[in-house]
Amino acid sequence: MNYKNLLTIILISISLTSFSQDYRYVNTIFSNVTASNNIIYGTAPAINSPYNDESNTTTSNLLMDIYQPTGDALSQRPVIIFAHGGGFSNGDKTVDDMTAYCDTFARKGYVTVSINYRQGVEINDNSDLHYLRAAYRGLQDGRSAIRFLRANAATYGIDTNKIYWGGNSAGSFIGLNSIYLDANEKPTEASAVNYTIMIAGIPANFSGPDLGNIDEGTNLNHNGVPNAVMACWGGVADTLTINANNNTPVFLVHGTTDAIVSFNSGAPFGISSLSPVYGSNSIYTRLNSIGIPAQDTYFVPNQDHEFYGVTNGDWDNGTSGNQYWDTVITKATAFYYLQHKPTADFLFLTNNLSVDFTDASTGATNWLWNFGDGNTNTTQNPSHTYATSGTYFVSLYIQNDINSWDTINNSITVGTQSKINSNKINNDIKIYPNPTSNFVFIESNNQNIESIEVIDFTGKTILSTTNNKIDFIDYKKGIYFIKVITNKQIFTYEIVRE
Repeated sequence: MNYKNLLTIILISISLTSFSQDYRYVNTIFSNVTASNNIIYGTAPAINSPYNDESNTTTSNLLMDIYQPTGDALSQRPVIIFAHGGGFSNGDKTVDDMTAYCDTFARKGYVTVSINYRQGVEINDNSDLHYLRAAYRGLQDGRSAIRFLRANAATYGIDTNKIYWGGNSAGSFIGLNSIYLDANEKPTEASAVNYTIMIAGIPANFSGPDLGNIDEGTNLNHNGVPNAVMACWGGVADTLTINANNNTPVFLVHGTTDAIVSFNSGAPFGISSLSPVYGSNSIYTRLNSIGIPAQDTYFVPNQDHEFYGVTNGDWDNGTSGNQYWDTVITKATAFYYLQHKPTADFLFLTNNLSVDFTDASTGATNWLWNFGDGNTNTTQNPSHTYATSGTYFVSLYIQNDINSWDTINNSITVGTQSKINSNKINNDIKIYPNPTSNFVFIESNNQNIESIEVIDFTGKTILSTTNNKIDFIDYKKGIYFIKVITNKQIFTYEIVRE
């Protein structure tokens, strides 16, 4: 994904007036998180152990833990549901990576949720049938969780149009199926079935009930489809279920040598009796072929399942994830933020020392202008008169109704003839690759580059140069900004160091 237009900002210190530039959803802005544990989001028939008889069920509560930023007064916030892995046979909402996701993103201002879903798979006989039915039950539970949050949005301060998913392995299968499996694409295995299992060498006949529709249970007047999905080492049973109408934004994360869920396609766990599943690269290829490409990918060569430092969701080193975890968090932060950010833009008309500014943003409800001479303004379309002629660096910071934000900057020269200008990125400037792990190149077709600055996320200039090749190898992973000063204007671009 090209992040050039994602976070085109420079963090500058300005005097604040009626609202705060807190960079919510990108920065960590809350010091504490409050969790509400074991919230019942539905009930469903769960198979009793040893799982060979799918008609032997007990109605069970479906539970979620809800995390909120402590002391947050905002009444409508995006929510991210995280679903653990475990092959539909084990795992829990309290495993390390799920709780770390919830804590990390709640501190950024999201409501976060970790869910349990029904488990239980007979793997000795008819394993293909039972895995497909287990995945279908997981899909039903995931959609129940989404419907519950939409139905109880006022209680938990949730924006019902901004419910996102994040899954690990089996949890990713749930998220992907929730956006790619339509109601009329119910697999035949989810209908009533008859099957035979060998018990102590003797064949025993069993039956399994029809599992019902993909939406079962309560809150059926609400939609069970998430508004965006991050899928870590997940897959689908058939990429042909992905059609042009299945255009929910996705972020696909996968290791290219995954032996549990193939990066391309293959039997899960290497069990030959299981039908092949189609992993992230197959999904990526299918999305490209139908014209709705994945919004982002993070495909890591020579990495296996759960490559960010967990085994079945728990930290391998007992304390935290590895360097890949940091990159997943950085890229997930950008992915989720992109779903709800407004877009800042403005026009201006200069007349000697006076400037009329016109807001051209989309989705803004609040505006904070910094005119570059120590003065600020919070009206939508302000006018400003400078004391002396010169060139000033003007910034516009905007927020929408959920305090999501964007910032844009431009240099303005006053004390000359009238001039109309726009703040849009100039297509003559090309910066690549982005993201990068080493070098970044800056090219210009029609403008002379006079200087280049690299700025970190705190707003500190860490490099000034005229060299159009910048070495990022020694920089920490994260978000940086490149300010390109040409003979015509100043442009700011965001770069992700992965």
